[in-house]
Amino acid sequence: ARGASGGGARLGEPQLRWLLKFVQVHLDDGGLQPSLFGLLRVVLGRRFVLPELYDMMLVVGDMVLQADAEPVRSACGSLFLTFLLGYPLGPRRLQQNLDFLVSNLGYEVPSGRASLLALVRQVVLKLPPPLLHEQADRLLLPLVARLVNETDRSCVAAVGEAVRALLGRVCAQSGGAKAAGARERVLKLLRAWFAAAPQQPALARAAAQLAGLLVDS
Repeated sequence: ARGASGGGARLGEPQLRWLLKFVQVHLDDGGLQPSLFGLLRVVLGRRFVLPELYDMMLVVGDMVLQADAEPVRSACGSLFLTFLLGYPLGPRRLQQNLDFLVSNLGYEVPSGRASLLALVRQVVLKLPPPLLHEQADRLLLPLVARLVNETDRSCVAAVGEAVRALLGRVCAQSGGAKAAGARERVLKLLRAWFAAAPQQPALARAAAQLAGLLVDS
C-alpha cells in the first residue's frame, strides 16, 4: 500500500488498516459521517490498495440503498463510483460490483432504489467505452425489466434516465462498428418482443418503452 504523501506524516500500512477499521465501525454515526466520508475521499483519491478498503466499499454500497438520509446515500454513491472507476478490480471483482447494482434494482424501499438508479446512471455515463460495450447487455435487460415493473413515479423516471444514458452511449451514431452492432442487437430484441406481444403483453410494454427511449437517446 502507498503511504500518505505530501508535507505531512507518512502513514504506514498498519496505521491505514487501523483507520479503515475505525471508519467501518463508526460509519453509521451521523455525527461522524461527514468527516469519515471526507477521509474516505482522501484515501480513494490517493489510491491506497488494502483488503480492508475493498471490504469497506461493500458496506458503502449497502448504504447507498439503506441509509435513511438522502445526502448520506448520495455521498456513498459518489464514493462507490470513485472506487469502481479508479481502483484495480480485475474482471471478477468488477463483475461482482456491477452485479451488486443490477441485483438491487428491485430493492424494496423506493428512496433506496432511486439512489441506486442515480448511481447506475453515473456508472453508465463514466465507464470507459470498451468496458461499457462489454457490459451493455447485462445492464440493459434488467433495467428494462425494472422499467416495466416499477411503480414509484420518481423511480420510473430514474430508470428511464439510466436506460437513455446507456443507449445514448452504446448506440451513438458516431460510435463506429461497436455502436452499429449494439443498435442492431437492440433492434433485434425489439422485433422479438413485438413478435411475442400477442402471447406476452408485458413484452409489448417493454418493447414500446425501450423503443421510445432508443429514439430519444
